[in-house]
Amino acid sequence: MKPAHFFLNGVTALAAAALLMPAMAFGEDAEGLRIGWASTDITPDEPVVLTGQFHARVMEGVRDPITATALALEPGDEDGAILISCDLISINDELRDRVRELVDEALPEGETPTVVLNATHTHAAPELRTATDFVEALDLDVPEEWSRWGIELDAMAPPDYVAFAAGRIADAALQAWEEREPGGISYGLSHAVVGHNRIMAYDDGSSQMYGSTSREDFSHVEGWEDHAVHLLYTWNEDEELTGVAINLASPSQHDESIYELSADFWHETRGELRGELGEDLHVLPQSSAAGDQSERVMVHRRAESRMEDITGQNRRDRIAQRITDAVTSILPYMEDHIEWDPVFAQRLETVDLSRRFLSEDDYEEAKAVFSDRKEDYEALREEIEAQPEIREEHRWYLDITRAYRRMTREARIIERFETQQEEPATPVEVHVLRLGDIALATNPFELYLDFGVRMQERSPAIQTFLVQLAGSGTYVAPERSVEGGAYGAVPGSNVVGAEGGRELVEETLALIESVWEEE
Repeated sequence: MKPAHFFLNGVTALAAAALLMPAMAFGEDAEGLRIGWASTDITPDEPVVLTGQFHARVMEGVRDPITATALALEPGDEDGAILISCDLISINDELRDRVRELVDEALPEGETPTVVLNATHTHAAPELRTATDFVEALDLDVPEEWSRWGIELDAMAPPDYVAFAAGRIADAALQAWEEREPGGISYGLSHAVVGHNRIMAYDDGSSQMYGSTSREDFSHVEGWEDHAVHLLYTWNEDEELTGVAINLASPSQHDESIYELSADFWHETRGELRGELGEDLHVLPQSSAAGDQSERVMVHRRAESRMEDITGQNRRDRIAQRITDAVTSILPYMEDHIEWDPVFAQRLETVDLSRRFLSEDDYEEAKAVFSDRKEDYEALREEIEAQPEIREEHRWYLDITRAYRRMTREARIIERFETQQEEPATPVEVHVLRLGDIALATNPFELYLDFGVRMQERSPAIQTFLVQLAGSGTYVAPERSVEGGAYGAVPGSNVVGAEGGRELVEETLALIESVWEEE
């Protein structure tokens, strides 16, 4: 594997000295905040399976590298935290736990920072997941490492990529921790049009993800859009900018169907920001609650396409410029509001959320569809086994992996119905961090914006950075979306339902309130 690339604690002077306050002095025993940054390349040097579609996509090249960026925060008198953002579709438990194990093993006794990972949700990232339990339950003859796709593929297996990525991510986390130095933070709110609500509603009460807006029965866009950009800037002792965390309500899935590895618009965004603010700048992306959002334009599409032609900028370029403008437009004010010793408090808890209870109709429909899907899968597999030369055809695996995934989706519904009485709740991890007057709160889901805005508006923090995809979770949709029946709100997409979403709101707010009581 090629060596990891680190960009460590680089700094850039950003304004005239007249605008800067006198630098603070930190001694060995200072109680102020200490900050460290590191970034690493998690691009594999051999093909992997890209995830984000029902069918597998074996990587055919690298459009742009994928990275992990770590921000270490340590107050003077408490355990710190290491926040890590990864250009991945999600963070499964195996990757999260392995990174934590490696960090814990390497650190001296007594140093126990809380390690939290989040994904940007690029749909052109390596597959991390397996489905071993499913294969065992159905007694399928599928290798464990290929249990998510139903057949062995000519690529690095997901568990091997997890091992590779975990090592590099842990190294970056440790490097950020080792490089922490006295520093300060400032925070602010800006705006950029990135995410759009992707659920279209129709006159009959139904809704559809990426539905047509030109239909005669098109009624309205189902939900809200949030164009806020929550920004956390970090500074060294000389009041030079070292990095920025960027939190906005959109995943990065512009390139949903390509066969090349890609970090999506965050690649261009990092480039734009470093061009403006210095090549050593660290950028930590976070997706706020955005289960019903994407950067795909749903309204004014023809006008948007025309503007791309006129400007010569594609969608990714335009998003990168908007985010960069959001970061730089308020930067002069941030330089005057640096906090060197903010209140620091955190909690990492596991909370139980109600599962979405499935009906008899859901169960019977899933059984009928499962039977058909299984026949499709088995017929395709028999054909490939009888004619192994099929494997030489270009993208030979599309039909069989699609049939297998559709089969497993129905099987999960059947399994959930049969166990929901014994397992009415599911445990999820929530991390809450207070840093001065701002809060950061994680969840593992693709959480619809309805729930996110409830948390932010009821939070005691001036700004609340919600961080979704900080674990392995499915969509969580509100009642109106469930009634509409779009993809993200159907039984196969929701392990946790609307009731569980409301519980997540209350549990998260309770945790935020608890750290607000700590001074």
